[in-house]
Amino acid sequence: MQSIKPGSEYDVVIIGGGIVGLASAYYATARGLRTLVVDQYGIRNNVNSSKGNERMFRLMQDNTSEARLAETSLALWMELQMATGTPLLAMDDLIFFGHKDAPLTTEGNVSQVKKTMDRMAMPYEYLDSPDAIHKRFPVFNREALPSDYVGLVQASSASINVQAAASAFFSAAMKTGRLSVLEKYAVSGLEPSGVPHQNQTYAIYAQSELDALCIRGRHLILSPGVWADSVLNPLGLHQTRDWKIWQMNYAYWPVKSHDVKIPIWFEFGNLDANDHGTFYGFPPLNFDPSMANRVKMSADYTYDVFDHPAQIHHKVSQRLMKELSGHLSSLLNPQAIHLEQMEDAGTCLYSMSPDGKLVIGRIPTQPCSETFYHGASMCIMESGRAFKYAPLFGRVLVELAIDGKSPYQSDLDIFSPLREGLFN
Repeated sequence: MQSIKPGSEYDVVIIGGGIVGLASAYYATARGLRTLVVDQYGIRNNVNSSKGNERMFRLMQDNTSEARLAETSLALWMELQMATGTPLLAMDDLIFFGHKDAPLTTEGNVSQVKKTMDRMAMPYEYLDSPDAIHKRFPVFNREALPSDYVGLVQASSASINVQAAASAFFSAAMKTGRLSVLEKYAVSGLEPSGVPHQNQTYAIYAQSELDALCIRGRHLILSPGVWADSVLNPLGLHQTRDWKIWQMNYAYWPVKSHDVKIPIWFEFGNLDANDHGTFYGFPPLNFDPSMANRVKMSADYTYDVFDHPAQIHHKVSQRLMKELSGHLSSLLNPQAIHLEQMEDAGTCLYSMSPDGKLVIGRIPTQPCSETFYHGASMCIMESGRAFKYAPLFGRVLVELAIDGKSPYQSDLDIFSPLREGLFN
């Protein structure tokens, strides 16, 4: 990879080399733009929220805007597969199941998702009782399902091959000859110059362990994960204290028998308006040799909530893993999975906005201001939850930075940077 000279200028500078940043690089270079990606840890590192092997893709959403965005994202994932010749999606059934009238969580609930599917005339299979859930998927123990449990099954769902997806975006962008990478440099400053809101360019100051340099970009895309505050502060935006980092936990369990089908699944077992009682899992996948005959499962809640990246400790929560193991030993058929053999427990990061929705759009010059920095866009407060949208968000961020608008704007409004409570 070529060295980056101080003072180098690029058409687009992307801060953050996770999946959204790499997708942005893919679409920027496809438009013929000289592009630089800056990442403080290095592309495809094991620190950011794009680590691991699998992510869930789903059309089932609790609102029509996100469902429409997911439909477009599925088409773009398919397009990327065809363009690169890389298998990225393992298509499979996904079941949402849980209390029929469970309160809304950050992922919605069964009844709200069903309403969205009905409004959009999306095909799905409705399971109206615990008996129906168990009959459809015997991996779930009938006696563990409360009497008010119902389910939704959607076939156009998938497990995304995380590392293959990152490689596909990166390799395709590199093949254009228009992508450069600045690895293991943290952004220490951003400075707009030129006519405000019209012809601004950006000076980006980057610091490594050994040196510092300044580079320039005609356009700017920010996808810095949980480190967003350090990048946004020089632009006059500060995330409010209501923004949080959730450190999530997961583990793997060996498969005992392939005779019992294991779908992609998400359980809404919460009894009040929080995420406690929500769990999910994947089927056996062959994305990596370490995954052979194993399934990943997790709780969709945490006891480790931080205000700042410096507080992150990456320690697995023994309390949560005990709750997860106990719940799975009741919920799942022991003939299908070795539930007593939890392996390779780990952590990953969610970046959570005050209202639980991610933030994507042009960058306002002040909180809630409809005046924006020229030629700049961002996707933040999304770590760990935007992977399914990666190709679409990458294209949108380039459109917003280069064109100042996107044809997907009406559906993106649910993620608007102008929402109250995001910045001060």
